[in-house]
Amino acid sequence: MARADEYVTKKLQRVVGILPNLRSVVVEITFEHTRPAAKRYVVQATLAANGTLLRVEDRGEDVHATVDKVHDLLERRIRDWKGHVYVKGRSRTAARKAAEQEGELTRMPPEDQTGRIVRQKSHDIKPLAAEDAVTEMELLGHDFYFFLNAATEQYNVLYRRKAGGYGLIGPSLT
Repeated sequence: MARADEYVTKKLQRVVGILPNLRSVVVEITFEHTRPAAKRYVVQATLAANGTLLRVEDRGEDVHATVDKVHDLLERRIRDWKGHVYVKGRSRTAARKAAEQEGELTRMPPEDQTGRIVRQKSHDIKPLAAEDAVTEMELLGHDFYFFLNAATEQYNVLYRRKAGGYGLIGPSLT
């Protein structure tokens, strides 16, 4: 069996080749000591292209099988993104390019992490319409998204509701 890094390179090479203006590809493979063995390997892939971040993550008991799943998810995410960019037109794409979000990631050592912040992310915050924030959240594959609302000029949190649809949290004006 091939080493994990060689396998990732070989497997994802075709997928990232179809993405226009690709700037960076980051693939993280981590092993977690979890009780269910079926979720021990975590593979995250983050691609920055055309001012947009595309991110997928999956868990599994075998690193190669998990990379295969991430490949399939990434292929679908790229296809959806390309369809969205085509449908929305050039003016939306230009706005999305201006809203490129490159994050820095910091992890703490795996000591006693109960009740501690174990991961921090930061990203540039540019004004977005709520609809554009939904698109960014979907492309990242997150359940929530923090952004500066262009309409209100206030910070908001967009989240996916369990009952369906999205919710928007903003500061009260009192």
